[in-house]
Amino acid sequence: MGPQVMAPINDKVILSTSLPTISLLRLEAGDANESAALLQACSSHGFFYLNLQGADTLLGTWRSLLSVIADYFDQPVDHKMNDARESDNQGYEPAGTSVGARSDEISRREMLNRHAELSTSVDKQQQLFFDFMGNAHKITLTILSRLSDALSLEGSAGFETVHRHDRPSLSTLALFHYLKQDNGQVPGFGHGKHTDIGTLTFLLCEQWGLQVISPDTESWAFVEPRLNHAVINVGDSLRFISGCKLSSAVHRVVPVQEKQMEDRYSIAYFLRMENDVKYRDSANKIWSAQEWHDSKFNLFRDPVGLPNNAQMLTGVMESNEKLLEKAIPVTWF
Repeated sequence: MGPQVMAPINDKVILSTSLPTISLLRLEAGDANESAALLQACSSHGFFYLNLQGADTLLGTWRSLLSVIADYFDQPVDHKMNDARESDNQGYEPAGTSVGARSDEISRREMLNRHAELSTSVDKQQQLFFDFMGNAHKITLTILSRLSDALSLEGSAGFETVHRHDRPSLSTLALFHYLKQDNGQVPGFGHGKHTDIGTLTFLLCEQWGLQVISPDTESWAFVEPRLNHAVINVGDSLRFISGCKLSSAVHRVVPVQEKQMEDRYSIAYFLRMENDVKYRDSANKIWSAQEWHDSKFNLFRDPVGLPNNAQMLTGVMESNEKLLEKAIPVTWF
């Protein structure tokens, strides 16, 4: 995953990894060299930093959203449960709903149609969410277009052609709150080991916690949060539709120290393919994008089924039994 470096955090030195950095401005300009660097990052790493220089509107919206989501998650749980939809892509989901996840979450798939039936403080800030989601969607489609260019995929073969606005998909915006653990609780994972389900993930977070596993060292290393940079990663569906030329890297979210002394917030836009797009996974099984999405989410919610299906959580990326044993923490949250 790039050079391993030692980084000081809160008087503690931790292992972090250096990811490639790609310029959004150069991608938007159609720079062929930057497109080639993007392809290399997605092929060998599956993760990269996206320099958001020039994306001032999106960064301003992100700053405003930080305050909104902190206020939202600070509300009593019974009040937030008014937004619960028993859905993987809509409404509020309390910590512990999914296996290996220790975070509050609120998702907003319905915003693509500018329709969001959510109560409480979030409902008053609809335009912020619309604006952020629109900008993140545009950026992820630009990335797909440049990947298509770099792979010489023309016309209907381009990755972007299976992400049309007028076709149903499960693209969604998710706001995450990883709870602090400063009162004697048993330390837990923010989110267990996994690959992402869809096409691309656009992530903004100012705090440490994201880790990736190096294919070279088979060890975990933190991804350093960088000012005015997003972290982008390839998801399972893009890996499969690329014929496994691109890599959906395994990652997780963990406390930096034994106890997480502060609340951690992140916002992610998950770009996903049209629901009826078909592809083969690396085990040669055919799925639609929605079938893969639903099956993987069902697995997250069913701890009894995990031991025999751990490979799906990591996108059929791992065959090493030693790695599979660590796919999800022993403790279910």
